[in-house]
Amino acid sequence: MTDMLRADLTALRIMAAGVRAQGEAISGIDPVDLIAKAGLAMPDSATGTACAGLGAPLLAALRRMAGGLNAFADAADHGATTYEDTTSALTAQLNRYLPSAS
Repeated sequence: MTDMLRADLTALRIMAAGVRAQGEAISGIDPVDLIAKAGLAMPDSATGTACAGLGAPLLAALRRMAGGLNAFADAADHGATTYEDTTSALTAQLNRYLPSAS
């Protein structure tokens, strides 16, 4: 009966690890200095002016993106663990009620 509901827990955990790695990579990006340098290189242009105010909001957006990816990875890991625990509990419960094949 427990064969009716299946999930590939290994694939779920691999996906979580991959998403977490992407979140870590994104959180390692810090464009503030680069954007500031670009702005300083073009002081009399609209692009230079735009660069002056872009660094902090872009960094905040990157941090939010990384946080969202890490939260997704945590949820996937938790889902795999919860599914595994639930499957074990249901199997044990069914084994108590179903006659054994001895």
